[in-house]
Amino acid sequence: MSVAMPPKAQIYKIIDQLRPEQLAQLWDFVEQLTAAPDEAPLYRIHEQAVSTGIRDLADQHDRYLYAVSTYDAPEPASLP
Repeated sequence: MSVAMPPKAQIYKIIDQLRPEQLAQLWDFVEQLTAAPDEAPLYRIHEQAVSTGIRDLADQHDRYLYAVSTYDAPEPASLP
């Protein structure tokens, strides 16, 4: 399947009409397109990280994996 390519002049004209914030978004997109082809997107997942204020997101993972409420969960066994 072939994709019709617009003439470069038309692309330049549209780019000239973009607002600064749109240019920044376009630049981010172009950088992603030109990223190293052998770089898997998984290796860039850290770029999507946000601060939640939670130190350990795995703290209550059993609750989500096994649908156990924190009230029903048994106390952890103490080590001798």
